[in-house]
Amino acid sequence: MKVCAAKCSSYNYAEVEAAVAEVFSEFGGIETFIKPGERVLIKPNMLEGLPPERAVTTHPEVVRAVVRMVKKAGAIPLVGDSPGTGNTERVAARCGIARVCQEEGAELLPFAEAKDYPHPEGRTVKRFSLARELSEVDKVISVAKMKTHSFMGITGGIKNLFGFNVATTKAQYHLRMQKRDDFAAMLCDLALLIKPVFFIIDGVVGMEGNGPRNGNPKKAGVIIGGDSGFAVDMVMTQMMGFEAEKMPVARVALNWGVVVPLKEIEVTGSGKGLTFNFAPPNNIESLDGRIPAFLVRFFQNQFTARPVMNERCVGCGRCARHCPPKAVKIENRRAIVDYNKCIRCYCCQELCPANAVELKEGFLMRLFSRKK
Repeated sequence: MKVCAAKCSSYNYAEVEAAVAEVFSEFGGIETFIKPGERVLIKPNMLEGLPPERAVTTHPEVVRAVVRMVKKAGAIPLVGDSPGTGNTERVAARCGIARVCQEEGAELLPFAEAKDYPHPEGRTVKRFSLARELSEVDKVISVAKMKTHSFMGITGGIKNLFGFNVATTKAQYHLRMQKRDDFAAMLCDLALLIKPVFFIIDGVVGMEGNGPRNGNPKKAGVIIGGDSGFAVDMVMTQMMGFEAEKMPVARVALNWGVVVPLKEIEVTGSGKGLTFNFAPPNNIESLDGRIPAFLVRFFQNQFTARPVMNERCVGCGRCARHCPPKAVKIENRRAIVDYNKCIRCYCCQELCPANAVELKEGFLMRLFSRKK
């Protein structure tokens, strides 16, 4: 397996275009993957309608570069996502991607209607309910963002595909797959069903800390890409300064044999030697598989990090609306969490517009971590 990392110091379009072209050239050019006349769905990360400088979404100039390359190959580019909050059109307008679609003549797909997709080869999920538009395109390119993630450690090309789930189906997976490795296995099955032909990571400015929404922008100056999302994400993770093979998706992918160990991945390109020191999310550690499951459930308040609303909470109600088990309610203009219902998916922390959710480790978890 091979991954290319290209230096890219800014979002100046000429520089972005050169870096994206460098990545594709390492694999024989985009024509290796895209044929004339094909409908190609470009899937950026459009978590929420925030300006590009917040580093929450894929930068529009990276999307533009991929759109233009698809057109150069004689194919038809389309752009789509199902945001974590808000509809696709409004989110795309606020993060700058709608403007790119309009200027480049790429149709923006809303991902509003779901369709069943059988996956008999799936190891954990045999049937997905995903955006109808997926069945109407020939190829998919994942164009993700280099970010930390409070639940999965990092979010890159593979986690980006979770956006093919429409509306409430996302919450259902959090309810069904409450352990990180179970959720990671679902993501692996999802990636093996969708089979994107290429993965691009926007790491010009990434996010560290409490990603994927409330972390801090971190300049990395790199565009990463390859035809294996699992390999691309592992290289990205190692560049960020984390142990790539210990991340949930990587652990599952290695166990399934769908990716090779990091040392066997060939890294090429002008940015192949880049390394960074991204601050981790608060809850990157997991006890899954290290203590019996019944103890985790029984001592959940102590053995996991729980979401706590700080003084910045304005009682907007977004966390309550998006909480999969309905563990949050609004009282006296403040969010209150029922920890007996809370499944520690951290959707509240991920989507809070006021950055009012802190992850507090329980006493036993802190004690366990010190003794490792």
